[in-house]
Amino acid sequence: REAHEGIEVTPDGSVGGRHRPLPPIFRRKEFVMQEQWKDIPGYEGRYQASTLGHIRSVSHKVRTGKSRFGKECYRTMQGRVLKPGQYCKSGHISVVLGHKAVGTPVHQLIMLTFVGSPPIGTEILHINGVPTDNRLSNLRYGTRTENILDVYHQGGVWRKLSIEDVNAIRFSLFCGIKGSELAAIYGVSQATISAVKCGRTFKWLK
Repeated sequence: REAHEGIEVTPDGSVGGRHRPLPPIFRRKEFVMQEQWKDIPGYEGRYQASTLGHIRSVSHKVRTGKSRFGKECYRTMQGRVLKPGQYCKSGHISVVLGHKAVGTPVHQLIMLTFVGSPPIGTEILHINGVPTDNRLSNLRYGTRTENILDVYHQGGVWRKLSIEDVNAIRFSLFCGIKGSELAAIYGVSQATISAVKCGRTFKWLK
C-alpha cells in the first residue's frame, strides 16, 4: 500500500481499503510532467523549445512570389518537431534553425529559452550525465570545474583521462618517465601530458 497526503491507496487503486475510484490527482499518470512550449529568443514566431527538451518549428506563411495579376502569393509551412542530429563526439545533439544554418546544441536552446543566458564563467551541465537528455529539469548552469567533477562522479572521463590516469601520469613524471612515452601509453598528445605536468589542466585535482 502507498500513502498520498494522508489518503491510503491500495495497489488496485482503491482508497482507504474501499473499492472507490482513485481521484484523478492521485493517479500516477496525472503526475507526468506536462510539456510546455515557449518561443526561443531571437526566433520568436518561428521556433519554440519545450520543457521536455524538444525543439519545433511554428506554422507560418512564406512568400512564394506574385500571381500573374500582381497579387502576393503565400503558402503555409506547417510546424513540426525537429529531429536532432549528433553535435559532437561527447553525445550532445543539435538542431538546425533556418535554411542553411549551422546546428545549435539543443541544451543551449532549452536553457536560453527558459532560464536565460549563462552567467559569466558558467556552462550547461546535464545533471544525470546523459547528454541527450535535455529536459529542463535535467539542466543547470555551473562552472567548468563542476562539470568535470560531475563527469567523474558519474563514472566517465574528461578528455580521455580519468582521475586515476592523471595521478598515474604525475607519479610517472616524478619518477622520470618521458612525456612522449606517457603520451603513447595513454593515447594522448604530448601537449596533453605537458598540460598535466604544468598544471594547465586538472589543476583542481589535488
